[in-house]
Amino acid sequence: MVINQANMDGLFRTYSTALAEAQQAARQRAFPNQLIVGDLALEMTVGGAAVQHAWLSQIRGMRKWVGDRVINNLETGTMTVVNDSFENTVGVPRTSIEDDQYGVFTPLIAALGADAEQLWLRLAVAALVGNGAWADGNPFFCSGRKFGSGGTITNAVKTAFSKAAVETAIKDMRGWRLAGDEPADVAPDLLLVGPDLEGTALSIVEADIEVNAAGTHAVSNVSTARMLKVRVDVRIPEGRWYVTARKAGIACTAVQKRKTPKLTRMDRDTDQNVFMSDQFLYGVDARGAAFCTLPFLAYAGGFAEVPKWDKALVK
Repeated sequence: MVINQANMDGLFRTYSTALAEAQQAARQRAFPNQLIVGDLALEMTVGGAAVQHAWLSQIRGMRKWVGDRVINNLETGTMTVVNDSFENTVGVPRTSIEDDQYGVFTPLIAALGADAEQLWLRLAVAALVGNGAWADGNPFFCSGRKFGSGGTITNAVKTAFSKAAVETAIKDMRGWRLAGDEPADVAPDLLLVGPDLEGTALSIVEADIEVNAAGTHAVSNVSTARMLKVRVDVRIPEGRWYVTARKAGIACTAVQKRKTPKLTRMDRDTDQNVFMSDQFLYGVDARGAAFCTLPFLAYAGGFAEVPKWDKALVK
């Protein structure tokens, strides 16, 4: 290929198409139970270097309007989530373009796109597994969290994975109450595990028949766990398991996208990398972050130690 700007513009369009197609493919499941970002996270587009999420402590139901409105003041503060920057860059030798070998690098550009699209899932899973501080200053997963005037919520346990443990998680989540003693009113829908627990999770959720407790004969599987969909991700720690739910479209994690991944280039003769190293650079960059939203939307088991809610940490 003759190296001129028109040809380089055409090559950039080719690479941009390959990247976009790879991004689209990465949003689909590679296998039936694979976790994708839409399973776990509410995706939102944001502006600014950081976003303050005040709504996290204002979720409650309607009340009969008698007298003046009742203002739901923030009881547990707000949470500021700072957007981070991410990049991935590859170099293509000028000689490869001149020798018409640029097509060899198309899969590499496509890999950039797939990796960029997986960024949001990686961030969401990291937020869930990392168990950082929530809006009240305490870990998102903990025992005995005071939530409004509705009593306490324990959404983390040491209990090992089993059908009984999952059924208990569903029962607890359905029974949680929020401010004003109103039910959380969530419908658990996802059972998230790592590869080590995938087989057991599928047998709990999908088996039509199981052996009775006495081990004498087969019975129908009527477990409440059957309402859940099994999802698997390699980043879930061994032995850890999660039951998650949604409420009014809100998932247990959220991804805030300040800048979605896009392909950029340095392929002009006047660019320093071309002049000094005789290579063209193609890169993808993005900005954003992920965080856990509402504690009553997730339940985690398999902890070695469960953090206890501490009033002294409340902001």
